[in-house]
Amino acid sequence: MYAPTGSTATTFDPDSPPYDRFPALVEEARSGLGVGSPQTWQLTVERLTGSLTVRVGVTGPEGAASLEANGQGKVVRRTPAH
Repeated sequence: MYAPTGSTATTFDPDSPPYDRFPALVEEARSGLGVGSPQTWQLTVERLTGSLTVRVGVTGPEGAASLEANGQGKVVRRTPAH
């Protein structure tokens, strides 16, 4: 969201993420990607290539997994535990 002065990094409006979708995205990542009993999760919002991306990473006994959603909170990619 905040780039250092003089940086050409892409930023985004902090009001633009689909905050209302965060709980469902986290729950889907924790329960639907095959990590077993989730031990940790992390939600990241970024806009590196022009469009807003929400990523939820989760780890558990069966490995690490992630899902990616667009700026409206629609899941566009799932990477199951490995």
